[in-house]
Amino acid sequence: MMKTYDCVCIGLCAADYLCLVERYPRADEKTVAVEFSKQGGGPAATAAAALGKWGAKVAFVGKVGDDEDGRFVIAELEKMNVDVTSVIVSKKSRTPKAFVWVERGAGRRTVVLDRTGMQPVRASEISKVRFPAAGFLLMDGRDTDACLRAAKITHDNGGQVILDAGSPRKKMDALFRATDYFAASHTFIRHYFGRMSTKTACHRILESGPRVVVITLGEKGCIIATRDEFLHIPAFRKKDFIVDTTGAGDVFHGGFVYGLIRGWELEFCARFANAAAFLKCGKLGGRAGIPTLRDIYKLI
Repeated sequence: MMKTYDCVCIGLCAADYLCLVERYPRADEKTVAVEFSKQGGGPAATAAAALGKWGAKVAFVGKVGDDEDGRFVIAELEKMNVDVTSVIVSKKSRTPKAFVWVERGAGRRTVVLDRTGMQPVRASEISKVRFPAAGFLLMDGRDTDACLRAAKITHDNGGQVILDAGSPRKKMDALFRATDYFAASHTFIRHYFGRMSTKTACHRILESGPRVVVITLGEKGCIIATRDEFLHIPAFRKKDFIVDTTGAGDVFHGGFVYGLIRGWELEFCARFANAAAFLKCGKLGGRAGIPTLRDIYKLI
């Protein structure tokens, strides 16, 4: 089947309400926001927005409510050149919201995700006939059965699958088997594998199905592991640059997928992704901070 898109992203899409504060308030204390922004959010959705900004042909699959936030989420993706024709608008669902407090000068953040009234994407809503064909599928694994069905359809069409494992999900074994590129943070490794070393955890994941493992390490960069190599790619740093880390991992994953689309070597994919994630941190919010290709190449 002809690949209609470079990448299809499937997962949670939310409306992010972001407040920059001088410091976190104590219990029963009020504070005043230094800056406020409402942006689209969600791991796979933000990666899709980054890919769209960088000129890739990308579509997003997810579910929103028939409400103001749902319309906002769709409009935000459209602004970033993301095809939203496969987004499911449900009258029975509410669009998720994320309330984010970011501490000024530290970049630290606290996130409260409101999923009350949210309906998951069901496997039955992923149609083999209608699901967009692409060279790559990026999934967050949250609506696991729907993601597994999307992965099978993508593989049947000759595409490859990337899993952004933000947190351990149900049916992790099935997700491992369905994945070609496994991407996760060091926090996932700690939660899922306990005290096991990162290198040993990477080998365990590789034995479970994926052929490439990418572990993000925050300000320390990332690790790329295959059956033949184990590489550490340092992060970019600049004193007093960090404003907000919200969405940095999502932009990293978008950057890594962009490199795969371009056919780059894994190490350069990771360098590009590190640069994109670092530059994102210079602005409040995951979407507003997505850098231009020019700025990424300049940093590299």
